[in-house]
Amino acid sequence: MFYILSRYINLCERNTQKIFNFTNIRKNSLWWKCQESTIGYNHKNKISCYKINTPLKYHTSNKVRRLVDSFNDERNKLMTVWPNIVNELTKDNNEELLDVNKWITEVLEYNVPKGGKRRSVSFVIACKLLTSQNQLTEENTRLAHILAWCIEIMQAVHTMADDILDHANMRRNQPAWHVKIGLFAVNDILLIETCIYKLIQKYFKSKNCYGDIMNTFLKYHRKAGYGECLDILTSTDWKKNFNFDLFSMDRYNTIIKYKTSYFSFVLPFILAMRFTNIIDPEIYKQAEKILLNIGHLFQVRDDYLDCYGKRDVIGKSGTDIQEGKCTWPLVVALQRATAKQKKILKECYGIADEEKVKRVKEIYEEIGISNIYFDYEEETHNLLNTYTEQLSSKLPTEYFLYLLATSCSKVGRKD
Repeated sequence: MFYILSRYINLCERNTQKIFNFTNIRKNSLWWKCQESTIGYNHKNKISCYKINTPLKYHTSNKVRRLVDSFNDERNKLMTVWPNIVNELTKDNNEELLDVNKWITEVLEYNVPKGGKRRSVSFVIACKLLTSQNQLTEENTRLAHILAWCIEIMQAVHTMADDILDHANMRRNQPAWHVKIGLFAVNDILLIETCIYKLIQKYFKSKNCYGDIMNTFLKYHRKAGYGECLDILTSTDWKKNFNFDLFSMDRYNTIIKYKTSYFSFVLPFILAMRFTNIIDPEIYKQAEKILLNIGHLFQVRDDYLDCYGKRDVIGKSGTDIQEGKCTWPLVVALQRATAKQKKILKECYGIADEEKVKRVKEIYEEIGISNIYFDYEEETHNLLNTYTEQLSSKLPTEYFLYLLATSCSKVGRKD
């Protein structure tokens, strides 16, 4: 059953990547074979795929509900540790660096603790789920919180750089750091990145997991850099050559896999596995597969909200159209646009002009991007819910359902 569902996910990815038309997916013989097998299996084992409007209606698992309910509590616990983290990173007795440490404190306080902490809380929750009760000691919890803040600092590194590259003015309902202080922010990015490795060296160098933890951070930091690079190369090339062939679904999927999925979804769980000394390669493989799929859904949702979301809700101003980014709405629009619509998109996309941005959005509306997204969202939620139920018993199923509930909650139709 797991094999069939795995093939079904791959099938859905291939079909939606090409045309995002679930009617066509249903015409495929493998889709019907999977549906028959899944329906029979679910009926026998009383497993359901729920159609929902809110995250908490997505499933009835008490374990998942408890995880969702614990989010704020875990986030508050992290915040109590934050002053100690800042102090540890800036308590340099070298009088020559007093001004530097004061500045680092300001950079950290402005850019690190004000985010949603989705990645760091997910990491802490994963640690608790993967650790036996007798290993949930005060010391291990403290170390988990330190690593959680390392994740948050690395996230700040990426968002600060991303805001500069995208010319974004707002981040987390406040002016982006580079808007506040100028290109001096580039050096600040380098400064706070070193904070990650300073913390890891201090608290984990004597532990067996030190090498794995350091390598895990470096690996996914590098992958995120690859994704950012490909994203920039794509939008830059577009501005030079105006070649819509660049905006293929294959390239889009590669960008989001490296830029978003690996860092935001795979890293927290894999790091928790390393920290708790889980070494089974098959478990890593299964975890990575489902997490990459959840990350894909998350980024498609984020792309949609960049175009249609309100700044006071999503915490930033959308710039994807102005910057000529390879995004889900554009890729799907190009797959369905008429020659006339493509001509308008070519004339307007990637230009920071209010009227041209408005014209791009009008084309999106003509094509029906919102309805296509809502269909994709509904189908993908139901698919991932079923797929998650078939994972190895060694993996905490509730963790992946928790991610769907907290990171990929449905936008949903408003009518």
